[in-house]
Amino acid sequence: MRRAQELQIDIDNMTVSHPVVPGKVLVIVIDGVQGKAKVAEAVEHGYTIIETAKGKTARIKYEESELF
Repeated sequence: MRRAQELQIDIDNMTVSHPVVPGKVLVIVIDGVQGKAKVAEAVEHGYTIIETAKGKTARIKYEESELF
């Protein structure tokens, strides 16, 4: 199951729109090189890392931990 979901890009004015979701931290990644946009929920405890390669978005990595 993929955590990141593709967002539609409004071609007329080249914008992306996404609502604020109460209680969630969302990361929106806009890659103008590939012409793609995605939204992913950040992990509750840990890191959400956007990895790039050759100037393009390559992957989103999630490193989770648990508080003691």
